[in-house]
Amino acid sequence: MAPPYPIAVANPNGQLSRRTDLKSYETPRLSIVDTWSLLLSRLKATTATIKQRFDERARIEKEISARIDDWCINIFLQTYTRLEHLTSELEMQLAITHNLGQGQNQAPSALSTFALNPWQMEERYRALIQLQSCLGSFFERASPAYDQSQTVWWFDPSYHQSEGLNYDRYGAPDVRDSEERLLRALGLGNEKLPLKLLLTSSGVAAFTVLHQFLMSKVFTAGDTIVISPYLYFECFEHLRLISHVRVVNSETFDAEDIIATAEKHNAKAVYLDPMANTIGLQTTDIRRFAQLVEGREGWADRFLIIDGTLISGGMQLYDWFDQPSHPSILYYESAHKYIQMGMDIVMCGFVVYPEVFHDTIGLIRQVTGTTLYSRQANVLPPIDFNIHQSRMHWLTSNAEKLYHFLDKKSSTIAEFHFPVHWRKLGWSHGGNVVTIRLFGDQMNKRPSLDAFTNLVLRAAEEEGVAMTKGGGLGFSVTRIWPSTPFIRDEDPYMRISVGVDPNEVEPVARAICKGLERHYRASRSVMAQWKVKENGVAKHNGVAKENGVAKENGVVKANSAYFR
Repeated sequence: MAPPYPIAVANPNGQLSRRTDLKSYETPRLSIVDTWSLLLSRLKATTATIKQRFDERARIEKEISARIDDWCINIFLQTYTRLEHLTSELEMQLAITHNLGQGQNQAPSALSTFALNPWQMEERYRALIQLQSCLGSFFERASPAYDQSQTVWWFDPSYHQSEGLNYDRYGAPDVRDSEERLLRALGLGNEKLPLKLLLTSSGVAAFTVLHQFLMSKVFTAGDTIVISPYLYFECFEHLRLISHVRVVNSETFDAEDIIATAEKHNAKAVYLDPMANTIGLQTTDIRRFAQLVEGREGWADRFLIIDGTLISGGMQLYDWFDQPSHPSILYYESAHKYIQMGMDIVMCGFVVYPEVFHDTIGLIRQVTGTTLYSRQANVLPPIDFNIHQSRMHWLTSNAEKLYHFLDKKSSTIAEFHFPVHWRKLGWSHGGNVVTIRLFGDQMNKRPSLDAFTNLVLRAAEEEGVAMTKGGGLGFSVTRIWPSTPFIRDEDPYMRISVGVDPNEVEPVARAICKGLERHYRASRSVMAQWKVKENGVAKHNGVAKENGVAKENGVVKANSAYFR
């Protein structure tokens, strides 16, 4: 079987190049309905496993004459029956949706009333996986027993008479299964280098685990860390607190500049984001970085810490950095984003690292309390490589389409950004974020952007399309947010996290364009009034204005929100 990522080949002049089949980037492996059907089949299998655990628990209770409470058992069985029924119902609806999709040119069928839109597939699966999580944890304990007399203090039989540490903070069997599955789903390498993945309680917790590993095992007083011009602000706050290690920014996001800065300061580690969470969505060519440092003196002793959140599972990092002369790669993501299939159920993150570091990094996760507990891990969808890449394909395709639409229609009044060069970087997708910078003085201040956001949402109502306002990205419904970059002298900017339904891209684009036009019309009126009052005293609705300050009956009134 051909590998699902670019293959490294040697070109005639001996330099490393990449053979990339662009068509593989353009064709999703699974449709949206096929994706949810596959996830639902795995949910059914997990429900069956939960029932098997219940039956085994009941057998042991009977064997030891344990005390039981029929009231609680009836709740479990009723929930199990309800979950089975609802799963079958959704299974039928997805099958109908799939069949109707195969016959798109046929006349409408009576079964069309049972067909689901993408958002309904997600919402119904989301309801079922939370119900299943309740069922699976109903009898479970956070510190299960090993043996018992007359009472059973566990649900998963693997805890019974085990030789491990039955304590949820140390990692549970179901969580370990999820970690192994997720590692395979990300496709970070061809598995020649043994890797480990650990789930954490958030993306910042993931950073904390890796940073603590470096602070305890790599850095000594006086060492230097080099970071790209931008890191996620909460991660940067970690670095600001360090007093015994020097932190140096590279001047640019270019791989050559970051490498030169690291060598100039003899840095022990380099922290960078392949795509920055900024208005320009600046990128660093990680594959070129690997090519440039191969065989270069000193790099085998360095660490490269990479935040892949914005391009989740989009790089074959451990294939690119596979030579003895390469630095050690520590990778992390905020898993609140893409790997939850947009369902936004729980905050979490994960770290990936060579297995040789597992004893130390695993201990750090344990003692810092950054573990993702089983009750949270059990609501994560059991994605695989094809599911993850297919969903990222849909998101990237929609984001790219939105970017081109906006750039064509509204480039005279705003500037738009999307990493259209993602294929050249060897990525398997380009994420789902489009950013907007409005043209004009004061237009990118927070009050102005809040007003613009409101106009876009109202226009979305006119277009009959769903949108939300809020932070975060990677969700299935398009989300708009006036994002604060947390960089000195940088204005906020608009971030659009584009949804997964291709039918919603154009109405979303129209809503944004309407919002831009209406915002500029309103702003021109405000600017005209401002210019008048700069030239003297103006009256508006009977209010005298002197030197830009409004007075009514001698009382000073607040300026317009656009100029706060």
